[in-house]
Amino acid sequence: MFETGSMAETPLQFAVQRDRRADGGQRQVRVGRRDILISRRLGGMSMLISVPVRAYRGVALDVEPSLDGGASYRLSLAHNDPDLDIVLTETADGGAISADWKYWASYLDLPRLAARGGDFETVDPRLGGVALRETIARRKNTTVALRRPRFCARRKEGNEALTATVHREEREIVCYE
Repeated sequence: MFETGSMAETPLQFAVQRDRRADGGQRQVRVGRRDILISRRLGGMSMLISVPVRAYRGVALDVEPSLDGGASYRLSLAHNDPDLDIVLTETADGGAISADWKYWASYLDLPRLAARGGDFETVDPRLGGVALRETIARRKNTTVALRRPRFCARRKEGNEALTATVHREEREIVCYE
């Protein structure tokens, strides 16, 4: 299993996991920000698989009842191909798994998924590849709102005394021809 603190400091650390198809039933996994490296032996032949992080559906949290009456939590990277699923951590501590879940989702920039009825539901709302967050409230500064707009501030205000002056029997300069 991976540990949150050690992954950030030593990104080339490999973790040994179970693999039902590999020789010896084990594989080594390295999780990076861009890709997941899976190293295993299959039929006597060594192979190294590089899977881009974007190929994974998200960081999935699965909760199962344990034999002692508590709960067992498993955090994994969910892929459409079950052979490429990566178990990140397994624990009985609900507080620690919650922090790890948020960390791995943020570190890999993947949505958080929760297991419900054999399938995964997205916890973080997304629009395509972009995570939706709460909107930031705009500033409502009343002193700025009461000011005149920049264009209007450049013009001079009118003088009512001059506009009230009417000249009688004077000829208008405008020509309509």
